[in-house]
Amino acid sequence: MTSTPPDCTRWFTPGAAVPPEGVRGAAFTVTELGELGLPTGRLVACDPVVHLGDDDERPAPFTVTVPPGSYPFQTVVAEVEHPFRNRVIAAARLVVRDAPAVRWEPALVPGQDPAELADGDFFGYGVDAGVGCFLDASAHHAFPGTQDEEGVVWEAMDSGPPGPTAFLAEGTDDHTVAVFGSGWGDGCYPTWIGRGTDGGAVCFVTDFRVFRFAPA
Repeated sequence: MTSTPPDCTRWFTPGAAVPPEGVRGAAFTVTELGELGLPTGRLVACDPVVHLGDDDERPAPFTVTVPPGSYPFQTVVAEVEHPFRNRVIAAARLVVRDAPAVRWEPALVPGQDPAELADGDFFGYGVDAGVGCFLDASAHHAFPGTQDEEGVVWEAMDSGPPGPTAFLAEGTDDHTVAVFGSGWGDGCYPTWIGRGTDGGAVCFVTDFRVFRFAPA
């Protein structure tokens, strides 16, 4: 059995108070960062530094697809005081439709079966470089140099403003990638699909588990 989905909707609701788990003084800010192109409608989530351009470890897209197009990308930054003030990205969201999510399910890649999980476990993608990303499956080779700390992704990270990393970068053939800091850092993080009243997907949300792994 997979772990219970978090209350992702409340994170992205202006003014909402999300009860922190072991974190004092949490405040939340939602940032709109533009639109991510999905020319095939097959969404991939991964660590861009580790995976982009590497055919040996090419990440698979999620089994749930969306119509080809461009979709708004958002992050929610948590400002916490535990034990001192920090600003970290608690979650990243790709908005498929402007409709409320009434239920959540894990975003899976081929071969993953939630029935095989122990209670409380989850499927997720590994982060070893402190950042995750969303991109189309066809954009895997559109950001050359990323693994060698070169190219547009690294240029954007090096030139970005102080604070949590979050941006859209454009690669070859008009492909784009949405890059975002991964909460407190490296780890394995689940992505959830929000579904509307008609059963269709309305968003994808990566949860960086900020309130489960706050520093002591």
